[in-house]
Amino acid sequence: MILRVFLCCYILLGSFSWCFSQEIEQLAVFNGPLDYVAFGNTMNLQENGAGGTCEVLTSSTATLTLDAGQNVVAAYLYWAGAGPGDFEVALNGTPITASRTFADQIDDVRIFFAAFAEITELVQQTGSGTYTLSDLDVTDFINSDPVICNSGVNFAGWAITVIFEDPTLPDNQVNVFDGLESVSQNSQFLEIELENLNVVDNEGARIGFVAWEGDSGIAVAETLSINGNVISNPPLNPADNQFNGTNSFTGATDLFNMDLDVYDIENNINIGDTAATITLTSGQDFVMINNIITVLNSTLPDAIIAIDNAAPTSCLSRDVSVTYTVTNQGTEPLPVSTPIAFYADGVLVGTTATTIELPPNASESNTIVITIPDAIPEIFELIAIVDDIGDGTGVVSELNENNNESLPLEVNLNLIVIETPLQDLSVCDDSSNDGIAQFDLTVNGDLAIGNQQEVTASYFITESDAQNTTNPIATPSNFLNSVNPQTIYIRLELDTDPDCFLIDSFLITVEFLPTIPALEDLTVCDDSSNDGLAVFDLTSQNETIIGDQEDVAISFYTILTDAEQGVNAIANPTNYENTSNPQLIYVRLENVLATSCFTISSFTLFVEDVPIIANPLEDIINCDDPSNDNLGIFDLTTNATLAIGNQTDIILSFHLTAGDATTASNPITTPAAYQNISNPQEIFVRLVQDGDDLCFTIDSFFIELSEQPVIPIINDIVLCDDISNDGVLVFDLSSQEDVILEGQENFVINYFTSFDDAEAGVNPIQDPQNFTNTASIQSIYIRLENPLNPSCFDIGTFAVEVLMVDAPQELSIPPMCNEGFDMAVFDLILIAEQFTLLDGETITGYYLNPLDAFNEINAIENPASYSNTSNPQTIYIRADSPDNDICYRLAQVDLRIENCPPFVPEGFSPNGDIYNETFEISGLKNVFFDYELLIYSRLGNLIYRGDNDIPFWDGVPNEGIGGSEAPTATYFYVLKLNDPNFNDILGWVYLNR
Repeated sequence: MILRVFLCCYILLGSFSWCFSQEIEQLAVFNGPLDYVAFGNTMNLQENGAGGTCEVLTSSTATLTLDAGQNVVAAYLYWAGAGPGDFEVALNGTPITASRTFADQIDDVRIFFAAFAEITELVQQTGSGTYTLSDLDVTDFINSDPVICNSGVNFAGWAITVIFEDPTLPDNQVNVFDGLESVSQNSQFLEIELENLNVVDNEGARIGFVAWEGDSGIAVAETLSINGNVISNPPLNPADNQFNGTNSFTGATDLFNMDLDVYDIENNINIGDTAATITLTSGQDFVMINNIITVLNSTLPDAIIAIDNAAPTSCLSRDVSVTYTVTNQGTEPLPVSTPIAFYADGVLVGTTATTIELPPNASESNTIVITIPDAIPEIFELIAIVDDIGDGTGVVSELNENNNESLPLEVNLNLIVIETPLQDLSVCDDSSNDGIAQFDLTVNGDLAIGNQQEVTASYFITESDAQNTTNPIATPSNFLNSVNPQTIYIRLELDTDPDCFLIDSFLITVEFLPTIPALEDLTVCDDSSNDGLAVFDLTSQNETIIGDQEDVAISFYTILTDAEQGVNAIANPTNYENTSNPQLIYVRLENVLATSCFTISSFTLFVEDVPIIANPLEDIINCDDPSNDNLGIFDLTTNATLAIGNQTDIILSFHLTAGDATTASNPITTPAAYQNISNPQEIFVRLVQDGDDLCFTIDSFFIELSEQPVIPIINDIVLCDDISNDGVLVFDLSSQEDVILEGQENFVINYFTSFDDAEAGVNPIQDPQNFTNTASIQSIYIRLENPLNPSCFDIGTFAVEVLMVDAPQELSIPPMCNEGFDMAVFDLILIAEQFTLLDGETITGYYLNPLDAFNEINAIENPASYSNTSNPQTIYIRADSPDNDICYRLAQVDLRIENCPPFVPEGFSPNGDIYNETFEISGLKNVFFDYELLIYSRLGNLIYRGDNDIPFWDGVPNEGIGGSEAPTATYFYVLKLNDPNFNDILGWVYLNR
């Protein structure tokens, strides 16, 4: 038992309550040749801490070993871990649900749980062997926040404490305490007071713990004390690091983050102690204590007493015969002459003592006659206390000094009793309701007498008559009351002793018979299913039924016999769905003071069919007139046919509001030609069966005027033909859409090639941005449509026209000399002077092909100095007039190149002044690709051979001796052009150094 109070915060977690730091309190006490063992295992792979693995297993195994002759008395399973809790596990495959739960925390993130389940039967059946705990999973929690693993609080484990009996053991008292309390650097001192101990002999006294989250690597001011003395169990549990992941039963040191420790406390507890103080300290390590078990030598008796029977020796006698039984449930014989005291309403009325020595688990029964003092009433409460000399003092030392008192027993000195309490009797008045009726009074006599023998009941109108046995009621089974209500007195007396009697009374009442006036049948409208089933409020006539009658109750039934018997009443009469149509309902109105006093009536439920909207109503959208004033005429009756469908005898009306439709008020008088008052406007339809104003259906639709599109006058689209001059071009018909819409929004534009198609809205042009005409002048029709009402449209038209381009004017120029690779430079501006321009025309560009000229793209950038790219090459010159912004004219000229005789200079001077350094012949290289140039000295020796791939002669011979510069002199050459149009050229050149 704990001697301090902690404030707990309860938080709902599934079906469990969360309370931080639960007190360690006594769970169970066992006496006899007993001891205990604990086993279990961790789910951690290593001791938790920063840098370690965060993984925690979901199952582990441990072994229970019991010697022969050791029998399991009790077994308790504890499991714990980080997080809010996993309270469903399995032991050897058997599902286990926690019957008690515990919780603790360091802060809002680092929270812990523990759980308990008694598993005595499972361990008794399994015995010694391997036990596997599985399905303990804290994975989601330890991975939910890095703080959990980084601060080393990720753990889970389990332990089983087994109390066993062994005939070879001395008698011990085994106390089991549990809860969940902790010590840490935040709360460095924890004191636990263990009470209800009984230390008879401290020899072999032991204390054991199931603890969680201890770390072997943390030993900062960590101590465990009992009664002020630090205890230890080296080397497993040193004095400064007791909770270090060890198992005292197996010697294991790898029970990571849990401890199963047992300590010898023989020198730390004294004979006669009834309590022990446990103290824990820690300057850093967080440790939770879940279970504490003490094993103390205990050989004492333990007496209990029970009163088996107590009754007076005769009627109204104050001598009471009491039979009692004393039992010794201790571990040592209960001495002879152990005192016993008897108390009547707390007053000592007798004493006695045991007559024999009672061995453990033995009993003794005896009888004593006690005289009850006159001050004690006839009916009193009797208790017996064993080991009591009459003043509450005991003389025998026992295992438990708090269990010596018997349960109280009520004693009546009168031999006659009312075995069953009398009942007030009520009967229902007849239709006269005069308050007079017949009663069978003997029903209370039967209740009062019960199983008592030789007892007779008689009935009286006054108490004095009952006392004097005068004027008894002659025919109690058929008694007619004289007043209402009326008290009746019953006298019970012994046949053998008329002076031994008892008087009691009860009330007889004539209750009025409720009446039910004529009831109206209830009729409701069916829902849209028209299946004859609907919901009724059967209580709608309750005020009529009850009227001014009081103390009555109404119930409803579907079967008359149920109504008569008051069984199987309709459970929810305010929301009752009929089961047939029509259906008879029975009403039972009963007097609550006399439930047998009732009246039954009935009424009928009718479900009327409701007209349905046969087909969905359609909104009516008309096209506004060109004024677009949002006012128009609508034929609302088009929806009448849809609404009625095939139904017959239906009356349909149109209304401006739902309220009017509901009350059938203000119907529209001319629905076939109704002018709207707003746009859009909701119209309500009411359908009712002819002759039935109760069941009707309301629906609605909208009438709306759509804006009338208007197409303005649209200009024709005129394009100039391309060079094909076939009169066929691609037009973008949508180019004028802004003009067509002219501020009108949300309208749809389509284009057609015929008026009929446009009017019918069929065969629109599919790609109006890329329309190819079929005639040089072609009409296009526009349909501008309001998409909210396709019948609301306007049609316009414009034409597409193709203008032809004249054939280009041909210009002629002589060929130009080849400057290499069949290329020369032309002045196109000069050539364009031959183009005969019309009034106002100007040259606007020079192009390589007619298509570029048509599109006015890729114009020649420098026409005054243009180098041809092919031989011959046609150039197109475009001229435009400001008076004609649609079409243009072209001229064309063929640029031609021919080889001209090369120009041979008469000298050169390779002297390094960068002028005339080589014998360069113009119009030769890349013109005459196969030429050969031979140069000779005055002596006729060949000193240079050149061609198109060899540079012009720089005065250095490349034939003969070669390598040295030729001196100033005149040299002779032969130029072979190897062109059939030209002869070889012979001549001389002067080389000047």
